[in-house]
Amino acid sequence: MRIVEGKKQREMASEALAALAEGYAQVTLDLGTGDGGFVLRRARAEPRTLCIGLDAVAEAMAESARRARAKPAKGGAANALFVVARAEALPPELLGRCDEITVNYPWGSLLKAVSAPIPAVLSGIAACAKPGARVALLINLAPFEDHEQRERLELAPLDADLAETRLRPAYRAAGLEIGEIRTVLGALPERTTWGGKLVKGSGRSTLSIEAIKS
Repeated sequence: MRIVEGKKQREMASEALAALAEGYAQVTLDLGTGDGGFVLRRARAEPRTLCIGLDAVAEAMAESARRARAKPAKGGAANALFVVARAEALPPELLGRCDEITVNYPWGSLLKAVSAPIPAVLSGIAACAKPGARVALLINLAPFEDHEQRERLELAPLDADLAETRLRPAYRAAGLEIGEIRTVLGALPERTTWGGKLVKGSGRSTLSIEAIKS
């Protein structure tokens, strides 16, 4: 799989990732990580966790990847790893690797995949999780509440009730058993830079979904 190290990129083999992961208590994966700020902050706060951020746009993660390679005294975090890939085609190196997967305020194809939902993408996400792993999603409901935006993005309607009736069985079929579904107004403590911009002072609703890999 291809990883970002500042302005440079390199390939990491499955064996190298396995050796790296052995040195940590757990492995987390943030899908659609954007600028990687969420992953970098978590890596700094949890030095015993290997924190992986994945996004299709390498340039977006470059600055966080550069900062991660700095010395710890200067904010570096050797336990932060940034992977270039699409959520629709997850690297096989990640299969069965993750103790936790987060999807914080997805957009574009990833938003459509987790909300429609698209079975192949859900199955790919589930395949990266270990049995019993936590899978947590935060979905901005604003595009679903705006008819024109929903049509433009080709999104199916979504709210907590529809998540219960439509998403729960689809996620279960992919191997993800949804537990709590709730709607939250305003800001949440766990979010990406993009997510913070979406909800700060806006009163917007966020759909929070917690699932477990069966």
